[in-house]
Amino acid sequence: MTRRLLGGAAVLMLALATLTGVQAANAPSAQANIADLPTWDDVQRAKNNQAATATKIAEIEALIVTVEAEVAETQRLADEAAAKLFEAEDQLFRAEERVTKLEEQAVASEAEAEQAAEQAATLVSQLYRSGGVDRNLDLFLRADDTTADELLDRLARMEKATERNTAISASAEQAMNSAKSLGDQAESARSERDKLRDEAEANRIEAAAAADAAMTRLAEQENLKVELNARLDALKDTTAKTVAGYEERVKLEREAQLKREQEERERREREAAEAAKNNGGGGGGGGGGSAPPSSGNWVRPLACCYWVSTEWWGYYGHRALDLAIGNWNPIYAASSGTVTASGWIGTYGYAVFIDHGGGQSTRYAHMIQAPNVRAGNWVSAGQVIGYVGSTGNSTGPHLHFETLQNGVQQPPRTFMGARGIYF
Repeated sequence: MTRRLLGGAAVLMLALATLTGVQAANAPSAQANIADLPTWDDVQRAKNNQAATATKIAEIEALIVTVEAEVAETQRLADEAAAKLFEAEDQLFRAEERVTKLEEQAVASEAEAEQAAEQAATLVSQLYRSGGVDRNLDLFLRADDTTADELLDRLARMEKATERNTAISASAEQAMNSAKSLGDQAESARSERDKLRDEAEANRIEAAAAADAAMTRLAEQENLKVELNARLDALKDTTAKTVAGYEERVKLEREAQLKREQEERERREREAAEAAKNNGGGGGGGGGGSAPPSSGNWVRPLACCYWVSTEWWGYYGHRALDLAIGNWNPIYAASSGTVTASGWIGTYGYAVFIDHGGGQSTRYAHMIQAPNVRAGNWVSAGQVIGYVGSTGNSTGPHLHFETLQNGVQQPPRTFMGARGIYF
């Protein structure tokens, strides 16, 4: 995977070397950055000559296409790793279902065998209490017309009781054999499930590494595009003789954009905090903003004002709870733990995975931008880890919230309800 990313960077470096007149043989091996772009002096020199301007425009446009292709390749690599993870987790989920079903069937068969054994014991007890074999022998030895009829009647009832007892014993034996067979199958299924869990964890590690690399590279590529487009605008502006001011404009526009985003985040956090306060919420960990309603060491991932747009298994394969709310609303860590994945994760878009220990973990998907935390970070319950968005496979802003036990998704309402958190 690393070789493929470096390969993409090498293509970009070659294009940059050509554009700036640097020989490819002397190009640095590091990934392309803003310092590698054509300088504003290069742009100004090209602008002074109409032919050179046209050539430089074509070159920069080609470079923008190259960067966009690398963006697509970066996301493709992350998507590919994520797809392997999701497939492994689907197999693990089905294996867990199979184990659960076999264990339930084995328990039911054992109960059936025990019930049959109890019935047989009760029947034998009743037989002996009614006189049993000794009484029948006595009737035979002093048989007359009256006792003969009684003996025949008793023998007939004993025969039926024996037949019934034999049938019950056979049923008990069959149930016990079935229980043993199901138990053996369950044990085999558990071994297969554990193997699949290990495979899913290996794929999660790979997907996490790809997501982290993609998050870094996508940010770099976005900056490259901004700078290239600014230089392109400067070349295409026929009303200006110089590029003076364009470089400063790029800087100011970027700062203004960051300021708008920060103000929007702060506004959403204030609204969430006020709404949570009015709804009786509050408390929890730190990390920016006011934490949502909490219970012990667990909090809601959103403070309030959302609505459940898709329930657990709301459509086939949906093993999460979708909480719809506007963009930029803060997302909180449901409990303290270690971030195991952060960045672009396939159909999840920008997402975060957190391991809370004891086999418990949570996931937060479709964030509007790269998360606030990176893989390996420790987060507190209620810490802001990102903001609601609609990246990845999403049709509108919402938080896709997953809860897992031992790597297997669990219904969030049940999982969080057991920890005092309700939606």
